[in-house]
Amino acid sequence: MHHVRTDQAGPFAIVEDFVVSSHKTKDLVSKLNEFALDNVLIVAEDIAENLFLAARNLHKVDVLDAAGLDPVSLIGFDKVLMTVPALKKVEEMLS
Repeated sequence: MHHVRTDQAGPFAIVEDFVVSSHKTKDLVSKLNEFALDNVLIVAEDIAENLFLAARNLHKVDVLDAAGLDPVSLIGFDKVLMTVPALKKVEEMLS
């Protein structure tokens, strides 16, 4: 299980990494259920093909790389799940 730092009242969850073992949507749904997430934007430093393929069929789930993150995307979902490397990249872009 990955360590998650999250504020239950807040919209952000930070994980060390977020990897799905296959391109199957059900595997991603299972992984998101571990975090009790269903309406979520997943932000990673780079988007792995399995993650992209698994998320494309889910209406309330999207994936972006850190460089593609924008304010409209952030407000379009109940929660944002961000990896530590993506967070560091966003911090660099904002500094």
